[in-house]
Amino acid sequence: MMKIMKLLKYSLYLLIMSLSVFFILTLYMYFFSKQPSLELAYNFVIPICMFIVTIMYSKSVHERGLLRGIEMWIVYFAVVLLMKVIFRHPGEINILMHLLYLPVSILAGIVGVNMKLRTQR
Repeated sequence: MMKIMKLLKYSLYLLIMSLSVFFILTLYMYFFSKQPSLELAYNFVIPICMFIVTIMYSKSVHERGLLRGIEMWIVYFAVVLLMKVIFRHPGEINILMHLLYLPVSILAGIVGVNMKLRTQR
C-alpha cells in the first residue's frame, strides 16, 4: 500500500513538472523567441521530466530500480491513454514514441536506486 501511495505521489509530481515546463517553454516561445528551431525542445520535456521524477521515486523506495522505472512509465502511459480517450482521439496515439520513453524511465529507476545505495554505505 505504501509503494502505491508513493507511486501516485511521484506520478502527480511528473504531471505537475511536465505541465510547468510546457507552460514556461510556451511563454518563452510566445514572448521572447520567434525561432521555429526551438520547438524541438518540446520533444525533450517528457523524457527529461520522467527521468528526474523516476530517479526521485526509486530513491525513495530504494529497491528494484528496473521495476520502479517500469511502474512510472505504466502510470504515464495510462494517463496518456486516458486523456486521449477522454478527448476522443485514441487513434492519434504514437505508441512507438511512448515506448521510447520506457528505456529512459528504466534507466532512471536503476540510477536512482544505485544513488541511494551509494549514499547509505
